[in-house]
Amino acid sequence: MQNPYQAPAADLNSAPNAAADEGVQPAGFWRRVGAHLLDTLFMLPVVGLTYWGSSLSRNFYAWWLVPGVLIGLFYSCYLVRRYGGTPGKLLMKLRVEMADGSAVSTKAALLRAGVLQALGLATSLGLALSALAMDDATYLAMGFMQRSEALSSSGPAWQFALSIALQVWIWGSLVVLLVNKRRRAPHDYIAGTVLVSAAQ
Repeated sequence: MQNPYQAPAADLNSAPNAAADEGVQPAGFWRRVGAHLLDTLFMLPVVGLTYWGSSLSRNFYAWWLVPGVLIGLFYSCYLVRRYGGTPGKLLMKLRVEMADGSAVSTKAALLRAGVLQALGLATSLGLALSALAMDDATYLAMGFMQRSEALSSSGPAWQFALSIALQVWIWGSLVVLLVNKRRRAPHDYIAGTVLVSAAQ
């Protein structure tokens, strides 16, 4: 009969998903930066569209709320769920997967992008409200940079707090990513995911 007081044979200090970690390297910092730059490059046509549209009408920010959310969900959620990463990540040989090594679930993909998507939507809503509060002549008389500054400064009271929250999220994510062994950002902990090197 086995002694019930005997010390367990398993190493209780090891991570429960240690087997899944075997041979898998967390994504390096500079490859993440490269993936982010590539994704920014791929999204330039969308940025150009918003620049063009916002120069035509102050209503553009309101019209753009739903398409902007859908594009964000497609890029940050659908592509991650379907292919394991955005185009930038895939080109840099990076893959998003669940912490146990399985493919990303739809729920995890949504959770992973949720905070930034919510902050982005709230920012867009603030800009739309600011633009709608202006008259056409004032809005169209300003250049892009002047208009952007005016929209930011004349927005709802919560818009400033929102910009602070966005900065805290971005810089806090960087700190968290750099101080844990598996290089997981806060959105990875929320979604139960990890970004790994997919290079053979």
